Amino acid sequence: MAKTDLAFAQNYTNALEVDVTPEKEAPTYMPLACGITSITPSANESTEDKDYYDGYGVPSTDVQSNQIQYEVEGDRCYGDPAQDFISSRALLTGDDRKTRFRHTASNGDVVEGKCTLLNLVPGSGQGEASALGAFSCTIATSGRPEFKPANKLTLPESIEAEDVEVAVGSTTKVTPTVTPTEAADKCFFGIEDRSVATVDADGNVTGVKEGTTKLTVRCAAKPSLLKVVGVTVSGSAG
Repeated sequence: MAKTDLAFAQNYTNALEVDVTPEKEAPTYMPLACGITSITPSANESTEDKDYYDGYGVPSTDVQSNQIQYEVEGDRCYGDPAQDFISSRALLTGDDRKTRFRHTASNGDVVEGKCTLLNLVPGSGQGEASALGAFSCTIATSGRPEFKPANKLTLPESIEAEDVEVAVGSTTKVTPTVTPTEAADKCFFGIEDRSVATVDADGNVTGVKEGTTKLTVRCAAKPSLLKVVGVTVSGSAG
């Protein structure tokens, strides 16, 4: 098989995101990235072995149920929306531990669905006095997630995005153009000054207060490829 651009993609080109507004109909996905040092997916499967006569002593195995679990570890970053949301659920139970997740692979394949937040520890003051605070959690799929194949195996060559103008309290979406069209087009978004505006994992920019700042749009499959645009927040739309 011929080697593709993304044949051996590095882990940081993946994106694991959680919905920080599970009470709303439309998800607000925020990435687990800042302060995160490792994300380890694992399969939690229930199987059954059966030994039929026509197997002549060799059993067959059937998968009865399966679940994906993402073990997330890193340093506690206060002010990071994803970490703050997950940490706020540490003392809660039941439906308050449920939200939605989205995992975008390096080639653009997406696994998305409901999840349960597990193994949460309140606070981060663990270990040596001079050490950074720890953050960890397990994101376990709840029910059957949706798989959306993309199989885009070409690295991006260019990215374009326009400057943003938004009113305080309003939201506008940044839609970058990644070329060529067969390239993996997942992007990461970052706001320089979150006191002026915020941005979620889908490029939705919300005005917080009047002012200007900068938005960086970065290709997930090739993070060195980025576009910096201006963000201007004007007075309240109301």
